[in-house]
Amino acid sequence: MSESAPRKSPRPRFTTGVIGLDTVLRGGMIPAAVYIVQGSPGAGKTILANQVCFHRATLGEHSLYVTLLAESHDRMVEHLSGLSYFDEDQVPASVYYESAFSVLEQEGLDGILRLLSRERKARSASLIVLDGLFVLEESVHTESDFRKFVNNLSTFANLTDTTILLLTNSARGPHSPEYTMVDGWFELGRQQIDYHSHRYFQVHKFRGSGFISGNHMASISDEGIRVFPRLESSLGRVRGPVTDRTNLSTGIPSLDRMMGGGVRTGSATLLVGPSGIGKTTLGLQFIAQSAPHEPGLIFSFYESKDDLIDKAQSLGIELEALIRDGIVEVVWQPATENTLDELGYRLLEAVRRRNVKRLFVDGINAFQQSVAYPDRIGRYLAALTNVLHTEGVTVAWTMETEELMGGEIRLKFGSISAAAQNILLLRYLELDSSTRRSISVVKVRSNAFDPAIREFFITEEGVVIDERFRRIDDVHTEHGHPRRIQGDK
Repeated sequence: MSESAPRKSPRPRFTTGVIGLDTVLRGGMIPAAVYIVQGSPGAGKTILANQVCFHRATLGEHSLYVTLLAESHDRMVEHLSGLSYFDEDQVPASVYYESAFSVLEQEGLDGILRLLSRERKARSASLIVLDGLFVLEESVHTESDFRKFVNNLSTFANLTDTTILLLTNSARGPHSPEYTMVDGWFELGRQQIDYHSHRYFQVHKFRGSGFISGNHMASISDEGIRVFPRLESSLGRVRGPVTDRTNLSTGIPSLDRMMGGGVRTGSATLLVGPSGIGKTTLGLQFIAQSAPHEPGLIFSFYESKDDLIDKAQSLGIELEALIRDGIVEVVWQPATENTLDELGYRLLEAVRRRNVKRLFVDGINAFQQSVAYPDRIGRYLAALTNVLHTEGVTVAWTMETEELMGGEIRLKFGSISAAAQNILLLRYLELDSSTRRSISVVKVRSNAFDPAIREFFITEEGVVIDERFRRIDDVHTEHGHPRRIQGDK
């Protein structure tokens, strides 16, 4: 039996420096290949391509940026100068701009190839960007001429070990030669959902490599383009056992007893109830147990840091001191105009920045409101909690219900329950012509628990849980009907 030849080790990937993009590409582009970056005007093609150029410059490499558009590239550079990645000291030594519009007019496609060959050699460029591929499409007399040009580009990239990005506005079909012959086809676009416009990045083709398929949300800021790989696809499969099987205190001893000893390390607890019932109060008592070796994070949508400090002060919690000492951090963002994946990565970055072990998210409804496709929310939250579990983060989420009181309360957890190992239900009840607060444990995955419905009070010393209601049959709604609580399976 003859022995097979030793398998060649794969070449190092050509990283882009665009946060999230290399994750989608499983490490970056394959070098010495040709890629199309497609998108309508304003989609971000120029920003992305230049971001790659300046990233490669930080690695000591040179890039050649060739524009086929009639306008001067000086104007493009002026627009780029406001972006954080732009470094004028790298121009023209490491990032060289060249206009090829007149060459195309006078010498055609062959002239463009000669210019690329000459300038690549003169600049020792490992990356070439050709901005305006659609101009070449419009200049050719026959489809075969354009096919020949694309084929020559591929040969040139391979022989000279050069990576080439072709930027185009064209929306020609996938059977067009530029898409069938290149090694990769990436798209930047926008999608309108209701009144919101979302940017996205998608890989249609990536020869010789796996990638994370589908649409991935993207954003453009002063730092350039950022891609947010769909969290359930990029991180959802990661789950490792938490070696610490101890229970953590909720900050309320009587609640710890109801839950069979507290909450398990790495678990997620859902605090469910109407507005004003005390969900944030419970979360603050949980986060107040943070310590230097167990940092805490409040990820808030509805109350600012100052509001939370004031509320905590009224409960006897010195949140301001915990923040000042670096034990707790508050990250606030408005609940409007967010994208789901951006929220998730922002949360994970805040957790990892300080190695957070206690996390209070107020509340889960903001994630629901940010999802473009409602069917995603269950898978997304399950993936997010899996990542937090793997990193040993114990989480408390709040979830607001619409009704204050009702003849029959149906808790529509649906797929959201996959994000929680523990569920606490907080409700308003009517008893003896007065409104009372109640708390009950609906679910604890790891411990035996006390399912009794108990009354609780919010005092200057925090939450105080009383004994169970002695006359539970006399607990009524405002309609005079006994309260029934059902869970949505």
